[in-house]
This record gives sequence, C-alpha cells and structure tokens, in this order.
Amino acid sequence: MSAGTITLTNGSAVVGGTGTSFSTEIAAGDFIVSTVGGVSYTLPVKSVESNAQLTLVSNFTGPTQAGAAWSAVPRVALNMVTAALVAQSAEALRGLNYDKQNWQSIFSGTGNVTVTLPDGTTWTGPAWNSITTSLSGKAAKGANSDITSLSGLTTALSVAQGGTGSTTASGARTNLGLGNSATRDVGTAAGTVAAGDDSRLGTVNGKSGGTLTTPSFFTSAFSPNAGNKVGMQSFDTGTIGGVISRTSFQYFNDAGYIGARRGGSTNIQDMAIGIDKANGTWVTWIFSEGGNATANNGSWVNNSDRRIKTNIRPIESPLEKMKMLRGYTWERLDKAPPGQGFIAQELMEVMPTAVFTGGTTILDDGTEIEDTLSVDVSGAAAALHHETILVLMSKIEELTGKVEALQAGS
Repeated sequence: MSAGTITLTNGSAVVGGTGTSFSTEIAAGDFIVSTVGGVSYTLPVKSVESNAQLTLVSNFTGPTQAGAAWSAVPRVALNMVTAALVAQSAEALRGLNYDKQNWQSIFSGTGNVTVTLPDGTTWTGPAWNSITTSLSGKAAKGANSDITSLSGLTTALSVAQGGTGSTTASGARTNLGLGNSATRDVGTAAGTVAAGDDSRLGTVNGKSGGTLTTPSFFTSAFSPNAGNKVGMQSFDTGTIGGVISRTSFQYFNDAGYIGARRGGSTNIQDMAIGIDKANGTWVTWIFSEGGNATANNGSWVNNSDRRIKTNIRPIESPLEKMKMLRGYTWERLDKAPPGQGFIAQELMEVMPTAVFTGGTTILDDGTEIEDTLSVDVSGAAAALHHETILVLMSKIEELTGKVEALQAGS
C-alpha cells in the first residue's frame, strides 16, 4: 500500500493526494490501484504534476471517493503479469489440443494408438475399436439358451452372483430384503395388502399425500364437533372475476377464504380475502395484479388514537411547504401501472416522517433499484392540506375584517 490517500472524482481525470509522494512513487505510464465502493479500479497514469496531483489517461467512471487508500503498480510489473498469463494460457491450450488429439485416436483409431500425457511423455495402448474387436463373439460359447441346468452346484449362488444366497424360501426372502408383505394375501382386512383397485385408495382417509381431484375439507383434530374446517378447492370457471382456487376456513356457520380470481385470458386478475357470515352478509378485500388494493365493503383505516402518540405538534409553515411540493402523474419503469401523487424525494424535504424505505425494485431493463422509497400519501396530504386551509381561513377572516372596516368608513 502506498503512502497517503487519494481523492477520485467521477467524470474527472484529475487525482488529488493527501500525504502522497506521486513524484517519487509513480511515473507516466504506470498504474494506480484503489478500491471504491467494494470495486477495485486499475487506472493508467497520463502525467504526474506534483507529489499531490496526477492526471489519469481517461476520466474516472466510478463514484466520487475521498480518503481512498491506493497502491502504485509500475508498468513493468503489469507487463510481467500479462506475459506470465499469456504463457500459462498457451500451456493450457496445448494441453487441450493434446486431449482432443488423444480422444480422437482412442475413438477412431485401430490397433494400438499412442497418446501424449500432460508431462510430455507418451503411452501406447489399444484403441476402443481394437478392444471391441477382441471381445466380439467371446460370450457366444456361454449363451443363456445353451444353459439348461446348474445340476453341478452344491451350494446356493450368492445375491452378488445373481442368486438368493439360501436354499429355503424364507432365507431367500430375507437375503433379498423382502418384507412380510411378500407372503400376505390381497384383501381389505388387517394383515392383508391392498390391490390397485382397492376403494380405500380413492380417499385421503389415513393417507399423508397425493393429488386430490375433488374439493376437500379437513376437520379439526382437537375439537371435531366445533365445526372447524379448512378446505382447499380449485374451480373450472369461465367467468371473468371468478374464483379459480382458494383456501377456505369454516367456524360453525361462518366462513372465510383466501383465493385467486381469473382475468380475461390466462392471467390471475387479483387475490381476494373474504368473510361470509351466517346471516348472509359478507365483506371482501381485493388485491389486484396492478398493485392496488380495495376494501369493497369498508375502508382501509389506520390507528390514530392520541393515547398511543407522543411529540404531537401542528405542521409548521404549511403554506411554504405546500409550495415545495408538486402533484404529478407518471408512467412506471417497471411493470406497475401509471399513477399520480407526490414524488418521495420531494416529500422527504417537506415531511420526512411520511417517507419510508422499502425493498428492491427491478425495472423492465433489469436494473435493480435498492431501498425504493414509499410514501404515506393520504396522511401527508391530509395533514398538510388541512393546516394550509386553516392558515388560509385565518387570512380570509383577516382580509374580510379589513374589507368590512373599509366599507364602514366609506
């Protein structure tokens, strides 16, 4: 690591130094290496003006960074690294060429072939064509059709030899790893095995998995008489907005569900959460594919009780803050629909408590925007507009008083 620190400026070729000795440590044509934002930059030097300033061959493209550590790399050292890399690459390519030549000989050669090993020595042996030719017909004398009995054997063949390793049926089953089902009859009673058409296989009773082809409900194992059920259903509906699959919950005669609803094509247009009451009333909350949410039978409400708050104070200078904000319409760079409202960065200057940091947003071109800002538009607009209206009302009352006084004196 070289002495001192440097300052790199985005878009500028000038590099400043603090505590550096550029004139003695580096010359034109050499390189400086510095890490900025976790990225290592190798920068060629065009000229050295003083111990505290030098000029790069091209403008710095990274983010501006002051107080960065740096290292001087002479061009001779970099040239040596490049030469070594070229030599190693050439050696690797030679090895690959030998590999291709060797495999070509083994695959297509006849008789014995000679291959070159990594250390430069050679080895001679049969090609695959030679091996297959030598083995051709070798098994003909022992064809299975000619073997009618093994009467000369006095012991059982082992499992590894293709036998059972036993002269008894029970011993053979044990050696082959067969359980007791190998000797059981097919049936529906205890102690029997089920056949493929057993009626019990058409239900989930006693089973732990599989594909269900009809709507299914699961009753509470803790209180089966309380009416508690969880269901999973899928539906073949041709109606736009119809539920195509859902998870349902039942408690006595009330029910709730979370489900996906189809759009006009093969898309899911929204997700719905609903409660169906036994008295016939119902409520739903809809979360659309465009990112919007709707409370069909009510409103989205926030806690606003004075008892849960502290540092309560009116918004100061609302008129000035209103001038700092503009209302906009826009189109999104991701897959979200067009919108309208405030820009988070502008609102942060006026009311920082109404701006929140979210996750990462991926744009249509693949760019990732980290820590995307979100805003509490309704809260910010309501509070700011209300305080502004109060100020305007006060001014109107003041002006009204002045007008009335002027009219009375005329």
